[in-house]
Amino acid sequence: MNQSVLDYCKGRGLVQTRSRAYKKNDQAWVEQKNGAVNGAVVRRLVGYGRLSGVDARNALAQLYASSRLYINFFQPSFKLKSKTRDGARVHKVYLAPATPCDRLLAHDSVEPAIKEKLKAQFKGLDPVRLLQEMRTAQQTLSDFAAHGVRAEAAPAGESDIAVFLASLSSAWKEGEARPTHRKQPKAKHWWRSRVDPFADAWPLIGKR
Repeated sequence: MNQSVLDYCKGRGLVQTRSRAYKKNDQAWVEQKNGAVNGAVVRRLVGYGRLSGVDARNALAQLYASSRLYINFFQPSFKLKSKTRDGARVHKVYLAPATPCDRLLAHDSVEPAIKEKLKAQFKGLDPVRLLQEMRTAQQTLSDFAAHGVRAEAAPAGESDIAVFLASLSSAWKEGEARPTHRKQPKAKHWWRSRVDPFADAWPLIGKR
């Protein structure tokens, strides 16, 4: 990914840096979308499994393609409007929750042609289908992280989407909904961790 970003910046005459000079806190704003505690997107989608290979990369690309549309068009979020300090107390005021798409449509500096393109794209999206695609990609990534292989799955049809939609009402009963964050069953510890003190006696016991 870093090489892709570097090539993109070089092709457009952009200078790539980790942060602005003498502004070391810039990195925190980047990492909040990727980190473990405050990570808003990456780790909550992908999990912490080790991924390698072209197939895992393709599954990750599919997850990003679906989640990009789902988050930007259907996931509202808060944005800080103002912050005032009164002694040791900090009073924060937030704007009304809105999706990134809604904020673009409400911004005056965005060209009308771009707004019309976003509106047309929004009308053609199905949030349930996008969520199902995300869960399918997450299951594939979970299989790669746990076993190094993927389970073959047929393309989702309309009936599959209806079943998936019906399952959402009871998904909370099954625990973690994201396959990438479910605990994988561990292999049973059947081997000895130390020498058997009765190793020489077992043949004699078996003869009796």
